[in-house]
Amino acid sequence: MPIKQRIRRPKIYRGWWVISALFLASALSVGAGQYGFGLFIGPLEDTFGWNRSQISASLSLTAVGSLIAPFIGRIMDRHGARYIMAGSMGLIAISYLLRPLMTELWHWYALSLIQYLGYTGGTILPAGRLVGIWFQRTRGRVMGFTAMGANFGGLTMPPLLGLILPVLMWEGSYLVLSALSGVMMLYTLAFVNENPPASEDDDDTEESSSQNASVILTGWTLKEALRSKAFYAITLTIMMGTFTYAAILPQIITHLTDQGVSVKTASVALSVFAIFGMTGKLFMGLLAERITARYTLMINFIGQATFLILLMWAGSPVIMWIAIPLYGYFNGAFGALFQLVVQNTFGIRHFGSIMGVINLTTIVSFGIGPIMAGASFDLTGSYRVVFIIVSVMFLIGAVSLTQAGVSERQPATGEDSD
Repeated sequence: MPIKQRIRRPKIYRGWWVISALFLASALSVGAGQYGFGLFIGPLEDTFGWNRSQISASLSLTAVGSLIAPFIGRIMDRHGARYIMAGSMGLIAISYLLRPLMTELWHWYALSLIQYLGYTGGTILPAGRLVGIWFQRTRGRVMGFTAMGANFGGLTMPPLLGLILPVLMWEGSYLVLSALSGVMMLYTLAFVNENPPASEDDDDTEESSSQNASVILTGWTLKEALRSKAFYAITLTIMMGTFTYAAILPQIITHLTDQGVSVKTASVALSVFAIFGMTGKLFMGLLAERITARYTLMINFIGQATFLILLMWAGSPVIMWIAIPLYGYFNGAFGALFQLVVQNTFGIRHFGSIMGVINLTTIVSFGIGPIMAGASFDLTGSYRVVFIIVSVMFLIGAVSLTQAGVSERQPATGEDSD
């Protein structure tokens, strides 16, 4: 190869630039919108006199993202993920930009609605499609790395907001988040595409040679998936799994303090939880390449059930420092594994449409999960009952996956006829 051509060849496989956009979008969206949410409650209470229930009720609007997921997924399958992802980040930027102009509670809800409309199209659906396109052979570990973005956001965004809130107040802090989201939109437009190099000469040899250079998208159509037993088994599995986010995660710090753990120690434990969650995504994603995502997710559910039950006795320091990291490890991996299961079973070609319909079931978990947790505490004075119920749900999810054994089949390649 001529020296001039060698000099011009990029040193980094272009797929990693695509993945970096997914990672950063997830870190910003989840880190600011979920992990950093509580930091704005006090300032909004002081400014408007709204109570915590009124402010926190906006979180229920996350269900809107689930409702529009089938529509967004279908558009993504037809036109690609780039503009869906960029447009979603644009919606999030607008929602933050207009918040300093709020004067009424309904303004808060309307802008939260705009924000959550961008969540699904900005993170979950594009990740499943783009990782599958750019990383054919190593999609397990790469999906794990991509999903680590949410945990990274949880570790970085709250400290950042904690620094700027006292200086810029809540209004200025939202403007900063709007600017960051706008930059993320431009970053997406610059680096996200669905065209891997046609040959090794078009990209870095070491990286591109480990991928399938010429990508031909295959996969089941939505109609074909809906006629399969595997679709309903996987859908039930994912719905069971997402109760971990709706019923357990928001209660962990409260549960620890109820068990006699100090607030400071509980906060440190939550950081450890997040760090081990990042580790779990990467290593269980790698395991999925070895034994398939389906079997790895079964192991994951058993691990979550085991250490969630153990967490009931978190008042003991020894048990707490065993249960928190290991539950975090398995909990974190779930976010990567369920997408891999859908990919491996139904293919990439119509991933958006299929994942969008499956994502509708999260309305059930996010609608019922918080109520279950609240009822557990109100009726028994602890969260132990809901911990047991969700542990059983994990086991149901694992059993359901035994009925989804079509991942070894070659997916259909026909056009979607609907």
